[in-house]
Amino acid sequence: MKVGKYDIPQFRLYPKLVEATKTLYVTFKADEAPDLLTVAKLLGHKTDKSGGFLTKLADMRSYGLITSRGVKVTDLGKKLTYGLNDQEKNEAFKEALMNIPLWKEFYSKFGKTLPTSNFWANLKDITGLEAPDAQRVEEIVRNAYLDDVQYVKEAKKPENGGDGMDEQNNVDKNLPKTPEGLEQLTLGSDIKVWLPKGDKEAAKKAIQLIRLYSGIEEED
Repeated sequence: MKVGKYDIPQFRLYPKLVEATKTLYVTFKADEAPDLLTVAKLLGHKTDKSGGFLTKLADMRSYGLITSRGVKVTDLGKKLTYGLNDQEKNEAFKEALMNIPLWKEFYSKFGKTLPTSNFWANLKDITGLEAPDAQRVEEIVRNAYLDDVQYVKEAKKPENGGDGMDEQNNVDKNLPKTPEGLEQLTLGSDIKVWLPKGDKEAAKKAIQLIRLYSGIEEED
């Protein structure tokens, strides 16, 4: 669909195009599809000449899910369908949306929400449409954008200016655990060493070395 100087996809990214991309990836892996008719039937179309099929391919290319020539799943399409974790999939999803220039403009200005009144005025300024045309398509454009962007998960900010302890706790979870047969010796606020359990001589030597190199004074 043409919106002023921009084009917007007819098909929404999720679930239809994500599912189509996954089907292609599962079937052809890293290879290019042999022909369009095979792809059309795989995606539920009777012929590769149908308008629905051709529009679907064009939209998948616009989002960056398949290559611009032929039909081959891109690295972005692979991450979106088989990312290692939710974060990687979410980043791929957002990247795909930002491949749509008008969506990128909206996201930079409004985030995941759009103005509730006189949105057509913003649409007119951004796209170059005349006012009557902007009013005519504003709900179509609004619904398409909100349908796409609703699945983007944004990073949570600490509530009430929090101290970031939740983030620190997540980091602490990734720290290595104390190996079997050793015990952790803590000196000061952030100096930690592992020593054989019950080896007091090793502990004394470790403390002496740590104090020497860290500048911590001997206790009386």
